[in-house]
Amino acid sequence: MLEMRIHGYGGQGIVTLAQMLAAAALKTGKQVQALPSFGVERRGAPVVAAVRIDDNEIWARSQSYQPDLVLVLSSKLLDMMAEQGLKDDSQIILNAVNKDDIPTQYSNLDIKIIDITGLAVDNGLIIMDVPSVNVPSFGAFGYAIGLPLDKIQEVIMEKWPGEIGTKSAQVAAKAYEIMQGRG
Repeated sequence: MLEMRIHGYGGQGIVTLAQMLAAAALKTGKQVQALPSFGVERRGAPVVAAVRIDDNEIWARSQSYQPDLVLVLSSKLLDMMAEQGLKDDSQIILNAVNKDDIPTQYSNLDIKIIDITGLAVDNGLIIMDVPSVNVPSFGAFGYAIGLPLDKIQEVIMEKWPGEIGTKSAQVAAKAYEIMQGRG
């Protein structure tokens, strides 16, 4: 079973991202779970969501304490990520401009950097003056877990038909390709 956890802030679309990841995996014939976890439900408060994907029925109902893959949408959330548990070989995708954004205590972890916020801003994915990071995150995280790009884009077009969906699908593809180039 593949377990993933997403760390972000309220208003970044973390729950929507978890649901889209699960929907795309479901389209490939997998069994899925999307598990949001809220503390104080307000914009700007830390939010965590987990996703499980497997070929077989998933019986676990707890949050993800030892994920295979973690997406962290701000380096300020790395402490929370570590406190909630990791495997020794967990892979981490961090929304950051460069490796200098990684505090030294995390330099031993397998962290891949991608400027998700920059992708959202550069491509006009702005909602109420805030970059919409869930779409480029979907492309980056989708690549990391082996989802086909066409399934990612199909889910986006179902969620946001028309011009917004087309633009979002293109941005997800850019993030997917950036991650593809990093192996």
